[in-house]
Amino acid sequence: MGMSGEARFGAKVRVGESGATVWRVGLGGAPIGGLFSPVPEEEALSTVRAALRLGLRHLDTAPYYGMGLSEERMGKAVRGMRRDEYTISTKVGRVLMPEGEGPQAGAEWSDTRGLTAAFDFSEEGVRRSVEGSRSRLGVWDFDILFIHDCDGREEEAIRRTYPALKKMKEAGEVRAIGAGLNSHETALKLAKAGEFDCFLLAGRYTLLDQGAMDEFFPYCADKRIGVIAGGAFNSGILASGGGPGATYDYVQAPPQVLDRARVIGEACREAQVSMRAAALQFVLANRAVTSLVIGCRSPSEVEQNAQALGERVPRGLWDELKSRGVLREDAPTP
Repeated sequence: MGMSGEARFGAKVRVGESGATVWRVGLGGAPIGGLFSPVPEEEALSTVRAALRLGLRHLDTAPYYGMGLSEERMGKAVRGMRRDEYTISTKVGRVLMPEGEGPQAGAEWSDTRGLTAAFDFSEEGVRRSVEGSRSRLGVWDFDILFIHDCDGREEEAIRRTYPALKKMKEAGEVRAIGAGLNSHETALKLAKAGEFDCFLLAGRYTLLDQGAMDEFFPYCADKRIGVIAGGAFNSGILASGGGPGATYDYVQAPPQVLDRARVIGEACREAQVSMRAAALQFVLANRAVTSLVIGCRSPSEVEQNAQALGERVPRGLWDELKSRGVLREDAPTP
């Protein structure tokens, strides 16, 4: 399985106009930080190792994921590996501290280990965040650093965090800088306000939501800004099909989303294609997308996704999805 997988997506791609290159497909680190339910340590380490073995060699994490747990686990999994065998991105904008000294910890994490995180977009906050990430990951230099979740705080992120990241880039501590967001509108605002190399956009370019195509993708293409896509399954619904209890953007899916997911599911079944394959290959087919990170919580999920990336998808499926009105007519397809 390994080699054929690698030949397909095991390439490095340049991030915007920066000096950074990252692997075309990677592992999203929120699930192994215990997103919604715990992941045992051994399972988490096996997940990262499976991803690296099967060609998902860009690792994306954040201090916020499990209050440092995701970074610690990724650090353990890559210990002893050569630094050129994987690329890594993490995030700044939140600083970890003991519970009681900051706001209530995020309820989405199954175990916060007595820690919480507070937003801190200052240069000093960025430095503290990066020092923590370095010690957890065992890595000194980063391929990409993203400003994390600065929706509604764009001014502050531009005024305070961006200059701090720019300095680090000039000092060779990071090769590319960007922001990680769930909103293409915020990403566009930031892109226009600073010289960012790339953006990590979660869930806004998928089979269910092509909103990023309106203004954000054309702007990025024009300015040669890289886009790392995440959330290709919109937090699960496109991996599971629109069954009862399916989640969309981390909450219970609303009825109109379930309906669309069911239409996509039907078309995939008729074409004898897994929904996973259609979801992942659709995202990678857009030339605006530099690379794709896929959140996985077990080695078997990594394997399913690696297989889905190589599954043959008949051209007719894309025409069918467009004719059923779930895919935009102008959306590029593989």
